[in-house]
Amino acid sequence: MKKAFLVSGVLFIILSLTFITPTNAATTWGIEADVEYEFELKSFKMGITDYSALLKENLSFIVEFTSLTDIGYSYDVYNSTGLMTTNTTNFVETEVESTTFTLPDGLPIALPLTLGTIPNYLDYFGDFVNATSSIFIFEDLLVNITEFLNVTYLYAYSQLNENYLKLNADLYAPTVNNTLLEELTSGEGMGFLPIPTNITDLKLNATVAYNVTSGLFKQLSIKLRSLSHIGDFTESFNIDVLYGLYIKPVVIPTPTPTPTPTDTSYSWLIPTVLVLALLTGIKRKRKKQ
Repeated sequence: MKKAFLVSGVLFIILSLTFITPTNAATTWGIEADVEYEFELKSFKMGITDYSALLKENLSFIVEFTSLTDIGYSYDVYNSTGLMTTNTTNFVETEVESTTFTLPDGLPIALPLTLGTIPNYLDYFGDFVNATSSIFIFEDLLVNITEFLNVTYLYAYSQLNENYLKLNADLYAPTVNNTLLEELTSGEGMGFLPIPTNITDLKLNATVAYNVTSGLFKQLSIKLRSLSHIGDFTESFNIDVLYGLYIKPVVIPTPTPTPTPTDTSYSWLIPTVLVLALLTGIKRKRKKQ
């Protein structure tokens, strides 16, 4: 009786833990701990001028995930001089527009493949963006931008295929306070960028892509189209930025040329010797005559 009671008690505890923490049993990560993921600036163009070579060193980072848990991860960020910062991102229930969603609290460098009772988190996160027209990971940036831009249009949506989850945000502002761009480009090594003083008709599209196999952030693409005005003169002011995961190029080895086979049987030697012997014999015979 005591043994049966003990077994029943253990089973009860196990089942209780299962029901209390259902999200702890099914979190799947496609990323790996203690593996370095390098991210780099691939392109930064203003008009026809590409500044990426001048900015690349300051905007290249290595991320190493130090721990993966049931609700998130911790990671270290390194630049060319060493460790910069240590951060944590957790996926927690968050109320958005009177509805509760499980969203990242922290920079989502990676998304889980499954999270608790959510069997496909990338699909879930894309549906959240479509349902709310909100790019949650850009919220802080958008709050800052709206202080300088008269934003009249902002729409967010997602696209999911067999390779990537893409989160898109489109924005339009008829007028811009150039202080915004000056602040964005006044950081270390970026103060030389020529920013116009009067910008109008700004259209911005930002796209964040995640790999569906690993959940890892793949790249950020920003396209900005606008007009700058100097007196009565107007010209286009465009910015194109591409930032993302560094992928080591595949080096295809140069094939070693196959040597031409050499005939080492000397099959030509015997006929040649016979011909020489025959000629020598004929020559000698003539001399005797």
